[in-house]
Amino acid sequence: MGTGLKCAMPRRNNVPGILLMNALVRKKLQVTHPMGFHMRPKAAFAEVAGQFQAEIMVYWEGRAFNGKRMWDLMLVAAAMGSEIECEANGPDAEQALDALAAVLALDHDTDS
Repeated sequence: MGTGLKCAMPRRNNVPGILLMNALVRKKLQVTHPMGFHMRPKAAFAEVAGQFQAEIMVYWEGRAFNGKRMWDLMLVAAAMGSEIECEANGPDAEQALDALAAVLALDHDTDS
């Protein structure tokens, strides 16, 4: 009879003899833009998330959204000052969340 617990085991990729260690990382990120998590940061978030191997999930108000899909992020109406929880699962999870935190810190109303 199983315990319902899952072990964090290395997973093999398609190359013989190569193991990938997956890391699950969660961070709470604050929305700092006066307009909240609006279209420009959502587009930038999805674009940057897509550059990583890790799976990216965004949790807001009890719901989960795929952080790599702009259409999912359209439903995240986080206002300035609110927090979204981001989760990355993969070999580059930590780097992915650091990059996504930087995206949220940008002023998306300027070209610089």
